[in-house]
Amino acid sequence: MSEPQNLVELFLAQVARLGDRVALRYKRDGRWIEITWREWEREVRRLAHGWLRLGLRPKDAVSIISNNRPEWLSLDLAVQMAGGVLAPIYPTLTAEEAAFINDNAQARFAIAEDPAQLQKLWTGLDEHSRLEKYVLLSGVADDPRVITYEQLLAMGEGGDDARLAERYSAIGPHDPATYIYTSGTTGQPKGAMLTHDNILFVTGTALQIFEVLPTDSVLSYLPLSHAFERIAVFYLALRAGVAISLAESIERMASNLVEAGPSLLVAVPRVLEKVYAGIMDKTANAGRLRRKIFKWALRVGYATSPYRLAQQPLPRALAWRHRLAKRLVYNQIAARLGGHLRFIAVGGAPMSKAIAEFFHALNILVLEGYGMTECAAPATMNLPGAVRFGTVGRPLPGVQVKIAADGEVLVQGRNVFAGYFRMPEATAETLRDGWLHTGDVGEFEPDGMLRITDRKKDLIVTSSGKNIAPQKIENLLVADPLISQAVVIGDERNYLTALIVPAMDAVARFAREQQIDVGDRAPELPRVKELIRGCVNAVNQQLPRFETIKDFRLLPAELSIETGELTPTQKVRRKVVAEKYRDLIEQMYAAKTRPASSADRERSD
Repeated sequence: MSEPQNLVELFLAQVARLGDRVALRYKRDGRWIEITWREWEREVRRLAHGWLRLGLRPKDAVSIISNNRPEWLSLDLAVQMAGGVLAPIYPTLTAEEAAFINDNAQARFAIAEDPAQLQKLWTGLDEHSRLEKYVLLSGVADDPRVITYEQLLAMGEGGDDARLAERYSAIGPHDPATYIYTSGTTGQPKGAMLTHDNILFVTGTALQIFEVLPTDSVLSYLPLSHAFERIAVFYLALRAGVAISLAESIERMASNLVEAGPSLLVAVPRVLEKVYAGIMDKTANAGRLRRKIFKWALRVGYATSPYRLAQQPLPRALAWRHRLAKRLVYNQIAARLGGHLRFIAVGGAPMSKAIAEFFHALNILVLEGYGMTECAAPATMNLPGAVRFGTVGRPLPGVQVKIAADGEVLVQGRNVFAGYFRMPEATAETLRDGWLHTGDVGEFEPDGMLRITDRKKDLIVTSSGKNIAPQKIENLLVADPLISQAVVIGDERNYLTALIVPAMDAVARFAREQQIDVGDRAPELPRVKELIRGCVNAVNQQLPRFETIKDFRLLPAELSIETGELTPTQKVRRKVVAEKYRDLIEQMYAAKTRPASSADRERSD
């Protein structure tokens, strides 16, 4: 295939090449439905004609507020085919946040998943809104400004293909393909302008360094509103010509994994943390013999891991044990993940090294990468045969990465975005002298592997002047099966503390073993606190004294997107958490002298 100049040309070339092969799968009314490339192209073309009849002009913005569904993918391509630019809005955002994005993108058209999301768009409207027409994906609305998805399709019947070809042929590689609004942990979202060339470069480069087979398939379950899912799953699958299965929801992801059986999976660390906790809890509830077999298989996995990472043959005796462990344990774990996974690509947030090592011990390769919306998702990646857990790998071919004097990671290459839409000051602050200033702090290993230590704005500076990366400590904490989430506190304080969410299933199991009635009061029980204290002390033993957790409080519920404590990509909004739990935090600093942890006491003995 010759290099296309835009994503529409890429899509049409794949249709011509793959024709009646399956492109999309989705589940509706309890059954999986398949769409071929040729069927997909007919729907996209009708939608694009519909946009032209609605009056979409070249480079007009169209916003979409919807969960993942096949119509999302079709509308993305159709808007581009008609010459427009899609501006996704996370479905979890508020009416005010959605209004800001529509206003900043200067959107003339909006797509809403259902009447509830449509109402959200209307709630945020003001007299300056440019929105003229709305497309509703499901449900009905009695308003002349609203048409349904089916009506948009009907409007596209019998459209002029020559006129449509003029539109998409005029799209150059450096024209914007999308405005992706950063979820951000602070401040208003910013619309990163990703060009067709940004996305074509990243997906083309990925296929040079990863072997993707014609029989491969992927499962889409993370929000398509985010660059990681949109590029690393949707556009990469489009470029590779492999089938995309759409999960019903992130809550149904586990069962959809088994049903769809993808060979490639993209995940954020939080997803793997939950899978890890589930495996550990299921094992703890198994019989004594099964627990012993699992622990034995895990030891075998850790012993074989260095050989497998280096792609070296196993010693004969170890190879025999590994084959037996695979039959007894690893295959059962793999079956819960669909049974066909070749590897899991992880990004979007820092990954616990211990959890990546755990999965590899169970014969599942986790490849961690690093990137951000502003560099079209990936900038570095671990690769099969070149994996170092705890790092995010080496720069992609054609991408330069360097470390500034203050430790900030800088990126340069064709993957770097064109700037923030209608935000010249923010663009000038982020793009300087041709380099993307990521806001992340990192360092290179001697062999060129990049290690990310934290976000610059998240670094804790204690009252004694110590610079501490909280995410490193948080990753150590959540690697314990009894801890679900952790937020380290300590900026401008004289010691570190933490807010911890216990893994409730594991706590409940502990309570049953101890014959404790927890009810809804698990975090308040002294024995539960002592249990978590043991976990914290174990982590403290791995840290220098100034990084140890001196006190903690347990939270009664998980931090979530819905409560505003997490971004849509599962990053902690630290300011929101600090404000919400201000009283608990102040309790930990109320004493004139800090409490001594048992780790401190042991070190002073």
